Amino acid sequence: MKKTKSILEKGIAVIILITLTSISGYSAPKENLYWGNMNNAQKWERDSKRKADVTTAGFYIQVNGEIMDTKEDISSRDVIDFTGIIAKTNIIQKLDYNFKKAWTIEQGNSELQNYVAELPDIDNALKVVVDKYSGTDAFIRSSNGKIVPWINMNSKYYYIHWYVLKCEDDLFHIDGVIVDCATNKEVQIVIPDKNAKRATCVEYNVKIGTFTPGIMEIKANRPHSYWDGSNDSEIIEGFNEVWYTVLNEDTFEPIDAIIPSTLINTATVVAKLATARLTELDSNLQKEYGRIDSQAYKQEYIKRTGSGGTLYVTPFIAEMLKNKYNVYKDNYIWLAMGDSYGNIEKVYVMDRNMAEINNIFDNE
Repeated sequence: MKKTKSILEKGIAVIILITLTSISGYSAPKENLYWGNMNNAQKWERDSKRKADVTTAGFYIQVNGEIMDTKEDISSRDVIDFTGIIAKTNIIQKLDYNFKKAWTIEQGNSELQNYVAELPDIDNALKVVVDKYSGTDAFIRSSNGKIVPWINMNSKYYYIHWYVLKCEDDLFHIDGVIVDCATNKEVQIVIPDKNAKRATCVEYNVKIGTFTPGIMEIKANRPHSYWDGSNDSEIIEGFNEVWYTVLNEDTFEPIDAIIPSTLINTATVVAKLATARLTELDSNLQKEYGRIDSQAYKQEYIKRTGSGGTLYVTPFIAEMLKNKYNVYKDNYIWLAMGDSYGNIEKVYVMDRNMAEINNIFDNE
């Protein structure tokens, strides 16, 4: 027959337990703090921390472009898969912490609006994401595998699908994914390992929209008139001894490396500005002068056919890059290659500091 403890003995045990839990640094085992099994103890502990009336919701972006919660499976997720809070709003219905609901992309965000005061403005929400990651080497990968420059991340091309509303602790979580408007497919935020190899150059194929990491060499160039592309003849008068550094596109070699986001953004901006500049030239000049170099801002002149004047080709681009996009001509060497119709086909950008290359041919 098992011996039954007296009421006095039970009281002493309780007093000892209470005394121990009050000692600084001591944490009694959960199984001794709560009656029942561990599952009940954990649930009691979790629920005791939650507010009885939850009125606030926070918005989060899933970085892998994955809708993690569905109608059949809604649960807590690892914080590493999310951006952190993007915006907050108020819950406008009486919802307790057991409420949870998920929506597919096809259902959209309309039903979610029945539960919250407002949804974040798409451009503002995307800007928070861009501000958080664009200063790093993280980049967006679209559903077709292409890299998306951060400067293109806006509501013209992308929207956010908020796919779940659920309560975790004292806050409702609204998780979402960034979706490509053209394909209606989720896109991914790729966050490279900090120790991954970084490329010093990138080739941007404007026609097909791809970015290729690589290495390349530089060469010497000097100003020449548009009707003769040779560096050995038809030198602009007064610049016979002038040489400057340009990229040698024939030496570009792809490598397996991460493309720094600064190179992606710079290549995108150069393509836009160089296209705008090239279309300003007459058709003959476009055909003969489809190359625009970053270093040409030093001395390059191109004669405009029939006008008798001269045209600075690159300074406009260099100043726009510097003033509007914070791309400084002394940090990057770039090259834009155009066709005979005023279209930029390829852009090459080198980070001068990463490549450890100076303007060794420059002679000002």
